[in-house]
Amino acid sequence: MRVPQDQIPRGDVLLIYTTSFDTTVDLLMHRMGTQQCFRYNFDLWRDYKLDLDGIGFRIEDPTGRRIDQDTVSKVYYRKPFTTRDIDARIEISDQDGYCEAELWYALRDLTNLLWGMDKLVLVEPRADMRIGKFVQMRLARRYFQVPDYHFGYGRPGPFLQREAVVKSLTLEPVAGKTAPRVIYTTRVAETELSPAFPWFIQDYVAASKDVTVAFVRDRVFAFELDRDAFVKRTADWRELPVEATAAQWRPHPLDAAVERAVFGFMAELGLHYGRLDFLLEAGRYIFLEVNPNGQWGWLDANGDYGLLDKMLEELSPQTPCHPLPRLGRIGI
Repeated sequence: MRVPQDQIPRGDVLLIYTTSFDTTVDLLMHRMGTQQCFRYNFDLWRDYKLDLDGIGFRIEDPTGRRIDQDTVSKVYYRKPFTTRDIDARIEISDQDGYCEAELWYALRDLTNLLWGMDKLVLVEPRADMRIGKFVQMRLARRYFQVPDYHFGYGRPGPFLQREAVVKSLTLEPVAGKTAPRVIYTTRVAETELSPAFPWFIQDYVAASKDVTVAFVRDRVFAFELDRDAFVKRTADWRELPVEATAAQWRPHPLDAAVERAVFGFMAELGLHYGRLDFLLEAGRYIFLEVNPNGQWGWLDANGDYGLLDKMLEELSPQTPCHPLPRLGRIGI
C-alpha cells in the first residue's frame, strides 16, 4: 500500500539504520510514532529504493514513504547486518551478493555524509574497530580495576596461574554437534586449551552481581543482576535465554566515584553512548568491557527508570541535536 503524498513527512525525521528484527527499534518506534521515524532495514534492502548524487539523496521504503537530505534531522545507527552477518549458512546468489555489497557500501558512506553534516547522534558506526577490547582494557586501567588477561595463539598455557575464563572476542559461531555455537564466557583450566586455536583468557572473578551501566551522553543508568540464580550453570548471563534474565535486572545504586570514572572513561574514548559491563565483587567494580552499540531496551522496556525517556529525548527530531564528534571527518 502506498502512502498518500500528503502523508509523506515534510518536517524533521529520525533516520534509523538497522534490521527488521531489532526489538530495541520496535520499542522506540512504538513510543515515538512512525511519522517521526524512518526505518531502513538493511536485511530487506530489496524492498527499498535509493537515489544518491552530488546534491543529496532520497530513500523510499516499501510503503512508498520517502525521506531526503533535508527531511532527516538526526541519524541513529543501530544494528544493520549483511546476509552473511545474520547467518553464514544462508545461500545468496552471486547477483544478490553483488547488489548487497554495493548497497552496503552506499549506505555506509551515506551514514558518513550525514555524520559530516552533524546529524549522527549517540552511536558511532563501527566504533569497535577503533576501540576494541584490548584498547578498552588498557585505557580502563586508569579508571577501574581490570582483570588480568592474555590473548595468544600457538603457545600452550598456563599464563595467568589462577582460576580463569575463556572468552570470544567476536562471538563468531563455531561448529557444534548439531548447529553452530557461540563461545560465551566459560570457566576453563588453561592447560586443557589447545594451542591450535586462538584464546582470550582472563582471570575468573567470583562476583555476586553483574552490573551494566548505560551511558547516554550526559547521564548514566545502572542496573544489576544477581548471579546466584545462574552461576552454577554458566559464568555468562548472555548464554541463558533472554526471558530467563530480562525481568531480573533491577536499578543499581552506582557508587559516585565509579560514576565519575565512567564519565572520564567515555570522554577519553570519545563516545556519546555505550553500555559498560562490570562484575561486583565484595564492593569492588571490576570492568569487563564497553559495548559502543549495546542493546538497552530490555533494561527499561516500560519506561519506569528514566533510560527509555532519555533515549527518546536524545533521538527525537523535535529536540536539540547533539551530534557525534567528527573525528577528522570534513564538514559536508
